[in-house]
Amino acid sequence: MATAPFQLLVDLPQIATASRTSSTVTITTASPHGLASGAYVQIESMTGSAGTSMNGMYAITVTSGSAFTYTAAGSSGSGTVTTAAASQDLLNPLINYAQGTARNAALYVELSTIAMTSIGDGGSSQMGFSVNQDDTPADGPWFALIPDQARVRLYKKDTGTTPTDADLYFIGTVASINARMNGAGQGTTADVTLDEVNAILDKLVVFGKEAQARSPEGEGAFSRVSNVTTVTTSSDHGYAVGQQLIIKSVIGGNNASFNGTFTVATTPSDDTFTYSNAGNDATGDNWRTITSISLVPKSLQVVQIQITSGAFHGLSSGNTVEIRGVTATSDKATNQINTVFTGTNVKRVSSTVLQVVMSSKLTNTQTFSGGEIRGIATITPTGGSSQTVIPINGGEDEGDAVRKALAAVHSYKSRVYPVQRLLSTNTTTKIASAANASSSSGVAIPAGSLRSFLDAVVETYGGQDSKERRYYIDLNRRLNYKLVDPTAIPTYADAPYKIITTGTANPDTTTAAATIYPYSLALNYDHQTTKQALFQISAQSGAGVTKVISYTEAGYTARKNAPIFDDVVDFPTAATNAANQVSRASKSYFLERHKPLLTGTFTLRGAGDAAHNSNGFSAGYYQTGASTFALQPRWEPGMWVSVVCSELGLNGIYRVEQVDWGLEPGSFNQIITITFNRRSPNNLLDIVKRGGG
Repeated sequence: MATAPFQLLVDLPQIATASRTSSTVTITTASPHGLASGAYVQIESMTGSAGTSMNGMYAITVTSGSAFTYTAAGSSGSGTVTTAAASQDLLNPLINYAQGTARNAALYVELSTIAMTSIGDGGSSQMGFSVNQDDTPADGPWFALIPDQARVRLYKKDTGTTPTDADLYFIGTVASINARMNGAGQGTTADVTLDEVNAILDKLVVFGKEAQARSPEGEGAFSRVSNVTTVTTSSDHGYAVGQQLIIKSVIGGNNASFNGTFTVATTPSDDTFTYSNAGNDATGDNWRTITSISLVPKSLQVVQIQITSGAFHGLSSGNTVEIRGVTATSDKATNQINTVFTGTNVKRVSSTVLQVVMSSKLTNTQTFSGGEIRGIATITPTGGSSQTVIPINGGEDEGDAVRKALAAVHSYKSRVYPVQRLLSTNTTTKIASAANASSSSGVAIPAGSLRSFLDAVVETYGGQDSKERRYYIDLNRRLNYKLVDPTAIPTYADAPYKIITTGTANPDTTTAAATIYPYSLALNYDHQTTKQALFQISAQSGAGVTKVISYTEAGYTARKNAPIFDDVVDFPTAATNAANQVSRASKSYFLERHKPLLTGTFTLRGAGDAAHNSNGFSAGYYQTGASTFALQPRWEPGMWVSVVCSELGLNGIYRVEQVDWGLEPGSFNQIITITFNRRSPNNLLDIVKRGGG
């Protein structure tokens, strides 16, 4: 078998069935697969007693347009295909395909066309390559058969071996394909453009429960202590601090009703909220015993209900109540009284007396006894229903906020397996917290894309401690959220190599931190900074605050002779106290824009002599402790690289912001360009800026 040191895998149509007889596995796809015999296909996430052993990388034999077989030891039977996926290696050398029509229909990539970028600040870029197919098979060209937005992965792994996450260099989805006839007029050349995985931050929406009527938990769901009522709902309420609610039909409250129109003061948990409510301490039990019940004289249709003497019901005319357990003289009257009354059929007479209107008149000799009255309580937002992000409660830190956003995505995407293959929505191990509570009462972040939510979190919490944050999806499908300011620089750099320009380089070592001379090294200082801005902040109440703040007022050190240029910034995040939000927003904004920003780049190309770097300097040994070292298999955004270059004034550890990767023309030797310290100063601005300047 001929091998290549890389694999480029593109998803095939969904697996419909999988079965094994003896050692022969047969896979059928839901639509034509476009494969040729000799192709290498990865099967992953197959489950079931027979299915687990079907996973791996195999050379296949095509048996029909929607079926293929391969040899894999295991028990006979069927695999469970619910989460399974199949993908083809586009870098499998042509020599591995059968002669004739199979080889003509095989896919192969021009190595010099492969180029990719990975970014470590939540931004997204594209990867591209060109695919040739010398003869179009009967089912049509390959690019018409793959799934929409098919997943594509690049691995540093030999042909025919099963790759792991440690081998992954790139993951993304097909964004566009530009196909044309080849020179022979029999096949095609297709230029493929990919979205890097972080593009899905713009394609996943974060929203909470629909802000519609909610029911209280039951008896005791309303509790007033020191003029503040806490409400426990029967499910997650989705309400935000500052939201107005209409509460009806709650029985109880001693001398003051729980009912009325109130503003949410805090949201201590997903199923509780509070509002100001003056009155003696009390609990809403939502029922009362009926002590007397009688027809109103001269009406014969209106029944007057006296509840337990001295027990304040707290209801108003038009509330909804249920009468149960009342016995009347006639069966007709018994059925009519034991029902639900609402709207104009309910009238408040006093704090202990209600009247309800029966569906028809009764005889004046009718008598009633026993029973109880219950309120059918409702909690309804004013202004119609809308979907809002689960509120960030007072006392929750930024990690809590990010985890809530990811949980919201997981709640409706947990079974969308193509999404789960790109972003593990239930993995939170890379989400770190730095700032404590954003405020004592919490904040509300509007529903929107996952990226806009994360930018709002950066703005909110970064405005408290004036430290930089970054978020991105790593190659292990995990959402990363962490500090990147100077206080977060690690003791040891974790990139594969230390970059030096003098001294003796040793890239092949396995017992020390590997060092290497760069092919090129350059710096850029960005002085396009802003010193003063007009901030426009909205409040949950509908009001807002507009204020001009300079970078020195936001707490940053003045620079000599710096001219004051202006900008206009509108932050969409609303808060209970908009004035406080102005301070946070200005600190967060100037954190990105007030200081000169150093950006460095260097390029590595060629190949080392050691097994781990023979195709290029993507893997090397880094220092993990005072005298310990480990292999780092790849360059990845979010790493820290040590750069020592006295000629450019560099001597420190810098964050890797971007990795650009390609191959030397005509070979598998890698060209790797690293951008460190700052890739772009405009990420936060792109989201929150609404004005010019």
